[in-house]
Amino acid sequence: MSKAWENPSFYFDEDNFKEYMSAKVAPWISRFCMEGYMHNREGLKLHYHYFIHPNPLGTIVISHGFCEGFFKYHEVMYYFYQAGYSVFLLEMRGHGYSDRQVKNRCMVHVDDFGDYVDDFKEFLDQVVVPMTNHRRLILFCHSMGGCVGSLFLERYPNYFEKAILSSPMLCMRWNDAHPKMVRFMLGTAKFFHWKKHYLPKQHDFVKENPYPHCSAQSKARYDYQFKLRVAHLEYRTTGGDYAWGIAAYEGMAEAIANAAKIQIPVLLLQAGDDDLVAASGHEEFLQNNPAVKFRPFPKARHELFNAFEEDRMSYYREVFGFIEDEKA
Repeated sequence: MSKAWENPSFYFDEDNFKEYMSAKVAPWISRFCMEGYMHNREGLKLHYHYFIHPNPLGTIVISHGFCEGFFKYHEVMYYFYQAGYSVFLLEMRGHGYSDRQVKNRCMVHVDDFGDYVDDFKEFLDQVVVPMTNHRRLILFCHSMGGCVGSLFLERYPNYFEKAILSSPMLCMRWNDAHPKMVRFMLGTAKFFHWKKHYLPKQHDFVKENPYPHCSAQSKARYDYQFKLRVAHLEYRTTGGDYAWGIAAYEGMAEAIANAAKIQIPVLLLQAGDDDLVAASGHEEFLQNNPAVKFRPFPKARHELFNAFEEDRMSYYREVFGFIEDEKA
């Protein structure tokens, strides 16, 4: 018997996307979405959303990407729920409606990626596990969230049953700068205490839709998400400071070096036309943990869940197939 997610009609097509989001997803969010705040060990107030399925096959916890938040995952979370899963998403410090550590709400700051990992663990301990009784947790990560998720799995192996790394940020392109130049830039920033200054080519939010010069191929999806960014000041994070850059550099190196510590089944999904994340990081990660399942999408951009229809549907089938494969 085929599963609902195997049917093409389960997914929204490009032409009718706006209509589906208005007629199906908006009422679903209004009726079933719960949200709340938690305080981490430093006293920062972190915001989260969740959907509790009445008869869950399990629970999927999302680790989102850089400059993202709940607004980016309406469609993704809807599919997970419709497939039978409860879904949780924590907006990381410096993102969405969670507290910042800098005054500029467009700027992303963190001192150490370990802070993201610690926050994520507290979210699981304070919110997710008590609400789900720790039954079959699945980790879904995108981009920066893939680095955070990898670090979490390496440090805390007993929380999740499986993990999906979607375009994980394991080696940034740094605008294609040479690695020596990147090290010099970050070292200089440390020396001159530029930690709370923007990285090169990073800047405040601009209310001008940049499509097609972005990481999404689906215009309908990008337009929907960009409209939410314009409407919500909290969703306008657009650039990282030097502290974030230094923390990312060190976090990615740690995630790759300790990949072998991950003890659960992992699926790594790679975008071939990715101008943010370099494939070399994925290659090193796979070398250090050959048990990781790998699926490339040569023609897709960074945001695989916002790819063109053929790749997008293949992507979701890979994700759901991996989650529900008892042998994986």
